[in-house]
Amino acid sequence: MRKLLLKLTLFVGICSLPCWACADSTQDSAPSGLSGDIGLSVYSQNAFTQGNTHTVDLLPYAYFDYGRFFARIDTFGIKTVPVAYGNLEIVTRYETEGFKPKGGAYSQINQRDSPIPLGLGTFQLTPIGAFFLYAFEDVTKSKGKIVEFTYAAEVDLPSSIKIYPLLGFDYKDKRYLNYFYGVSSNESQISGINSYSPSDGISPFAGLIIEVPLGGHWILNTFMRQKWLASTIVNSPLVTERRVDNIFTSLSYRFE
Repeated sequence: MRKLLLKLTLFVGICSLPCWACADSTQDSAPSGLSGDIGLSVYSQNAFTQGNTHTVDLLPYAYFDYGRFFARIDTFGIKTVPVAYGNLEIVTRYETEGFKPKGGAYSQINQRDSPIPLGLGTFQLTPIGAFFLYAFEDVTKSKGKIVEFTYAAEVDLPSSIKIYPLLGFDYKDKRYLNYFYGVSSNESQISGINSYSPSDGISPFAGLIIEVPLGGHWILNTFMRQKWLASTIVNSPLVTERRVDNIFTSLSYRFE
């Protein structure tokens, strides 16, 4: 995994070399105002870990650029030097993967605290669609690595409705998955649940965003995504489902 992160860093570094000379001029020409959507969303996720329940939350919704700062729903960062159709970005993410196992012997298992991912990324808006690539390290307890890739297309429908099909995957290394879904020998001894030490794994996902203009600057977005968990996650005694289903509907105001 360290080699993969090194290759990613070298790749974006090499791609950005021709742009270093124009970095100052693009900094001056970067939009300084707010451009994008801000609002509220109702967010839903099924329970896939032992003893936890389906959640429905009211959360802020943000997908905007403000100068070099950006927000993309759950991912936030700062654009640096230009790279191809986008920029090299310093990124973090609001992540809720932490959980507390519940029910019988599972209550003896330690709580898994949510990670704080930090890393590098790029958003490439090309003639054939948008590509998102992020490489994170959890700077809290797991110290694990995450790489995520997403491709998004745009389809125009009547009445200015747009749909955005999404395809992608995330890769999580052994250290990350062992913290969240492993069962240590000590936990096994206390709870009686079999110990488990997962390897790294890849989880593919597919999704769809439907954007409906409501008049004026108001936008209604509906997002649906299904992720098929890697077998190394599914085989954990702390996991109860093979899929994670995310759905949200947001009402937002578009700044232009």
